[in-house]
Amino acid sequence: MPDPDRDLTGLVAALDRSLAVIEFDLDGTVITANQNFLDLMGYALPAIKGNHHRMFCTPEHAETPAYADFWARLRAGTFVQDVFLRLTRDGREIWLQATYNPVLDEEGHPTRIVKIAQDVTEAKRVAADHLGKVAAIDRAQAVIEFDLEGRILNANRNFLDVVGYALPDIQGKHHRLFVEPEHAQSQEYADFWERLAAGQYEAGEYRRFGKGAREVWLQATYNPVLDAKGAPMKVVKFATDITAAKQANAEIVARADAVDRAQAVIEFDLEGIVLDANENFLRTIGYSLREIVGQHHSLFCSEDYTRSTEYRDFWLRLGKGEIIAGRFHRKGKYGRDVYIQATYNPVLDLRGNVAKVIKYAYDVTPEVEREQRIDDGTRQMTGSVRELAGSITEIATQSRTATELAAETHANAEQGVEALRASIEAISLIQKSSTAISDIVKVIGEIAGQTNLLAFNASIEAARAGEHGVGFSIVAGEVRKLAERSFEAAQQIGRLIEESADRVNQGSAVSQRAEVAFERIVTSVTRTNEAIRTISASTRVQQEASEQVNSLIDQLASVTQDA
Repeated sequence: MPDPDRDLTGLVAALDRSLAVIEFDLDGTVITANQNFLDLMGYALPAIKGNHHRMFCTPEHAETPAYADFWARLRAGTFVQDVFLRLTRDGREIWLQATYNPVLDEEGHPTRIVKIAQDVTEAKRVAADHLGKVAAIDRAQAVIEFDLEGRILNANRNFLDVVGYALPDIQGKHHRLFVEPEHAQSQEYADFWERLAAGQYEAGEYRRFGKGAREVWLQATYNPVLDAKGAPMKVVKFATDITAAKQANAEIVARADAVDRAQAVIEFDLEGIVLDANENFLRTIGYSLREIVGQHHSLFCSEDYTRSTEYRDFWLRLGKGEIIAGRFHRKGKYGRDVYIQATYNPVLDLRGNVAKVIKYAYDVTPEVEREQRIDDGTRQMTGSVRELAGSITEIATQSRTATELAAETHANAEQGVEALRASIEAISLIQKSSTAISDIVKVIGEIAGQTNLLAFNASIEAARAGEHGVGFSIVAGEVRKLAERSFEAAQQIGRLIEESADRVNQGSAVSQRAEVAFERIVTSVTRTNEAIRTISASTRVQQEASEQVNSLIDQLASVTQDA
């Protein structure tokens, strides 16, 4: 028959060999400990025997009500099992999976406490590490759990925030809640869950829908969780919301596509060897992609330029990461001149080193040719404007001379008018004098007539006197003849005075007409002088305008040359 005492002794010996064992009295004083415990804690038995259990605890914990309650429960005979933090001799923290076992006497009263312990420090560290990682993942990622059929078991706050639901809204519902109805009905979706149920890992970028059909993009992994037998028991999904990045990337791609459609793009390595080029560049330069890949950039340059220091420095600057922009003269296929507005952009790798060069360009050959035509036309126009300016200057000079002559003519005309007025006044005086003379001549004529009559009467009287009146008769006859001649002379003088008066009247009329004509001349000269002044002022304005035009043309020529 088996001996119970012997079996018990064997059991205790087995425990003593494999586990750390220490005994305390009911107040916590150490009674004894096996070698496993001593080795684990770094003590010899004399160093701990008779000391209180608190020597293995942190001072803070030993002063807590929980510690006092711990020993009160043991003294009451209560079995305590847990994982405990303890301190070794050198102050190192260790974790013990332990049971505190009250040993009862025959009456059922506790007499001592036996602690059986196992060092689980490494397991605790691993568990803490796992828990820390899980907590970190839970803080950083959106996490959701499904059963193998796709029904939602649980989800963390991050996931709920991403999709906009509360946990009760989704718990127990199928994963298809987050998927487009068409996709949820597809064979692809059914296969997806079959692979997960079979333990297959899935990862990628997934388009999902949150509350209100809001589109979200998730970078996610679907991870089957295995049970102790290695069989899948659930699926845990770890996800990161990449909606903003996806939208930004879509915008970047759209911009890149827009640039690719709108501009000529070519890529080079740091030696200047062509790596790739888009259709716009090939169309601009006239080559096919096969003809330029692997060729050097110098293929597009003139020989003189490629041999220059400037060209060597050009690639050295790009190799240092410098962006170079400007207008460049290049050579297309068959030596055709091509002008491009371009930027050479060094592209950096993840370490910040220049990896390659991308050139963005657009063809400005038509603009350059137009500028050259403008430049030629500008030079021709400059010559014409300068000639025009010279002509205007000459006109201005002549206008000033004409102004001076007009002023002189105006002065002379005014002097002529004044002379005519004086002449008219003199003629008027002559007219008055002629009238007075005519009146005097008439008086003389009348006197001659009376004298002739008196002489005739005297002759009659002399005849009557006979011989005594012969002498008187002769004198009377002579007087009568003299009176007749005086009368005739007076008549001739009267006629001459009348003719002179008529001519003076005619001269006066002519002078008056001349005065009117001279006044009109003065008016015309005045208007002419004013017109010449206006012309002179206009020529000065034209001269200034032509100088400004000439200056603007010079500036335009300078701008087109700089461009």
